[in-house]
Formats: sequence, C-alpha cells, structure tokens
Amino acid sequence: MEENLLTVFTTSNLILAALGVYLVVIVILGLIYARKIHDQDDLVVAGRQLNIFFLVPSIIATWICAGAMMGAAGWAYLYGMQGVIFDPWAPALGMVLVAFFFAYRMRKAKYLTVTDFFDTRYGTRMGFLYTIIQILSAMAWQAGQLVALGIIVSLTTGFSLSFAIVIATVAIIIVTTTGGLWALSRVDAIGFVLIVLGLLMLFPTVMGEVGGISNFFATAQNWAELPTWAMTPVAGDQGYLWYTGILGILLYISAWAALSLGDVQSQVLMQRALAAKDEKTAVAGFFASGVLYLILGLMPVMIGIAVFTWGLETTEAQAEFVLPWAAYTFLPDWAGALFIVTIAAAIVSTAGNNSLVMATLIGHNIYRHIKPEATSAEILKITRIFVIVATLITMAIGLYFEVIYKLIIFSGGIQLGTVFAAYAFGHFWKKANNTGAITSFFVGIVSWLSGYAYIHYAMEVYAGDAIFMSLVPAAAISIITLIVVSLATQKQDPPKPMLSFDGKNIEKEPMFFWSKKT
Repeated sequence: MEENLLTVFTTSNLILAALGVYLVVIVILGLIYARKIHDQDDLVVAGRQLNIFFLVPSIIATWICAGAMMGAAGWAYLYGMQGVIFDPWAPALGMVLVAFFFAYRMRKAKYLTVTDFFDTRYGTRMGFLYTIIQILSAMAWQAGQLVALGIIVSLTTGFSLSFAIVIATVAIIIVTTTGGLWALSRVDAIGFVLIVLGLLMLFPTVMGEVGGISNFFATAQNWAELPTWAMTPVAGDQGYLWYTGILGILLYISAWAALSLGDVQSQVLMQRALAAKDEKTAVAGFFASGVLYLILGLMPVMIGIAVFTWGLETTEAQAEFVLPWAAYTFLPDWAGALFIVTIAAAIVSTAGNNSLVMATLIGHNIYRHIKPEATSAEILKITRIFVIVATLITMAIGLYFEVIYKLIIFSGGIQLGTVFAAYAFGHFWKKANNTGAITSFFVGIVSWLSGYAYIHYAMEVYAGDAIFMSLVPAAAISIITLIVVSLATQKQDPPKPMLSFDGKNIEKEPMFFWSKKT
C-alpha cells in the first residue's frame, strides 16, 4: 500500500495537462501584472488596493496550504481531531485575533512590513531581531510548501521528488519576481475558487463512500485508536496524543498557541492587512477569513478520518498522501485532475507569498538600513533578486527534510517564544520599552532551548514534540521578562509611542474600527 500511495498518479496525463495549464496561467498573470510594478509598494502590498473580494481569497488561499490540506488530512487519519488542533483550528483562531486586535492599527500605520512596527515602537535592533526570526519562520513554512508541491508534481509526472521540487520552485520564482502581490492576489483568487470547487466535489463523495454523514460520525475511527472527535486531553493513558500529565498539558496548549498567537505578528499574514484598501476592509477581511478558513480546513480533516474508516491502511510516514489518494480513488478522472490542481494552487499561493515576504524583509528592512541612500528602484531590484535567492535556499531545506506538517507548524512556533511578547505588548502597553523587548527575546530563546533539552534528553520525549512542549513555558517567561525589565528600566530607556510610518502617533487609535477613540 505504501508504494501505491506514492505512485498512484504516475500515469495520469489528464492531471499533468491540467497542472500544466494552471502553471502557464499563473506565469502569464505574473507577466501581465509586471506592468503595474513601479516601486516596492506595488510589488509588496499591491499599492494598498486590495478590496474585500481579493483580500479574503488571498488570506485563505495563502493559509489553506499544504498543512491545512495534505498534512491535516494525514494527521486526522492518524490521530483524529486531536491531531489537527495545530491546523486548521489554531490558524483560524489567529485570523480572528488579528481582526479584533491588530489589523486596524497596523493598516492605519501604513507600514510596509511588520519590522517597521518594531523599528518605530522599539528601535532598529529589535526590528532586526524580528526580521531574523521572521525569515527563519518563513523559510520553514516555505520549505514545507515546496515539498508538498514537489510531491504533487512527482505523483503526476513520475519525476523524482527532488527534481519535482526544483520544477515547482522555478514556477514560483517566475510569478513572484514579475508580478509581486498584484499577481499573487489574483493567483490566490483562482486558488480559492479551485479549493472551494475541489472540496465540494470530494467531500460529499467520500462521505457517501462511508455511508453518509450520520454513519460517518457514528463509526469514525483513526490509526492511533484515539477518541476520534476528542479536542481536549482524554482521561487515562491516552491523554493528549498519548502524552499525560504536565507534558500533555504543555503540548495541548502549544497546539492552540503555535499557529495562533505564534503567527499574529507574521509578515505573511499581516501583509494582507497592510495591502487592504482601508482599515475597515482589513478587519472585515480577517474576520471573514478566519471563519471560512475553519470551514474549508475541516473538510480535508473529515476526509482523512473517513479514508481510515473506509478501510485504507498505510504507514505513518505515508499518511500525508491520503488526500490525493482519495481524489484519485473516489472521483472521476476529470474531477480528480481538478482536485489535484486545487492542492497545487493552494500550495503555490502560500509559497509565492512566503518568497515575497522573505525578499521584502531583506530588501526593505535589511538593505535599506545598510544603504540608507538607496533609491526606490534599487530596493525594488534587490527585493526581486532576493525572491530568487530566498526561494532557492528554502528549496534546499525542503530537499533535505522532505516533510510537510511539522515544518509548517514549526514556522509559527519559532515566533511564539521570541517576538510575540514584544509585538502584543507593544500595541497595548505603553510602558513596554526596547530594553524589555530585547531582553525578553533572548530570554525566550534561552528558555525554549533549555526547556527543549530537558524535555527531550532528561524526560526522553520525541524531539519534534519536545520542541512544542517547551514553547509554552518559554513564551510565559518571555512575557514576564518583558514586563519586569520594562518596569525596571523606564528612566534609562523611556518607551516610545506606537508611530505610523510617517511619524504620526497612533497609540490611541481604537482596537476596533467601530470603537470610539480614547
């Protein structure tokens, strides 16, 4: 069965043709929208002109990626609902949190990147630290996308996974370097439509194969024999994903926090808020996206569980392939082809936006500080160059690790224990200062690594799980450190107000666009 899951699509010329058409279309979009790119604002935030009809699909298509589709289906197959709190539940929560607490202020400030917030609120040193963490996070996320897209290309062509990842990388580089966010937002809209169509075809078909929705909920099972619908730790030895006591609690909290609190300050997410045409659109777009993301994200989850209940037996390592397997097995050829293109479209959207994010942080924030006299045209050129460089680096990471779900989850986790405290308190606590932010950053890293070493080596916990278990105490220690150090250094390091990109004080702007100003 393991071999069948890997080679099931190697003779499907229909799928290969559909993928070819899709890749040609997105490359053409990149070339068309290249005419709109005159400066960095056009490339990075589409001239701040995204309306609700492009903003919502862009957010969803960017985030309902390989993890929310192939990875989540596989983890649901293995562990039921407990396995997918990491994604899609946590990211949906994160989008709603952005809508309620951050979208309005960030769009009002007219930043180009989240680093601009850290630069104006704390100083360039904290901004630089955020940039480094964000680039590392984006690389982990991007690598997971390239692996997933490489798998799709490999299944449809018979090429090796490594060669398929290279092909996928080239397509992403072309559309991102030419058309920027203008083109990517249109690619996202196409991807969103394909996702909806694909899931609406596959979901009811798979439910029919297991006897209908009612029978499915009554008989659903999973590979690990955990309670299928349990979303809290289970009493007894099963705990949360088989961890009990303090370890189970830490992993459970991390499952909710890694891609929610850990991602509210991510550049790839906030870039959408910054590209919205106004503050109201940014808030409404994120709230709607959170709701729709959860609805769409749960469909692959249900499919993964249903495939196990139906009787598919495969290895733990092959579980991430059950979604394309289901499309091939249960749908007509043309519909299966469309669904595979749907998965590819979701991955391309996320991967392209991550490439743009990494290049923007390097071009706008790092290069601009190294060479303050650089012209807008020069920064645009540097940004485009680093789209290529950053994408190639993440390709190398993907070729090395060849996994999806864990890479994507790690990308959010790396931010939780390092920059979350400074970002959240920087918005809503006037006394947060640069000394407190920088100290909390390094204390968070040391706490995370120390906690990981103890849990992994002393308690003999699997390394991947130990990474997330150590996140929660690290984030708590980081928050406490920021508060204590900021209060202790108010005289030596007076806190800066939250400023807009043009220097206006927006600290008293409301949390919500409908609130009265204080």
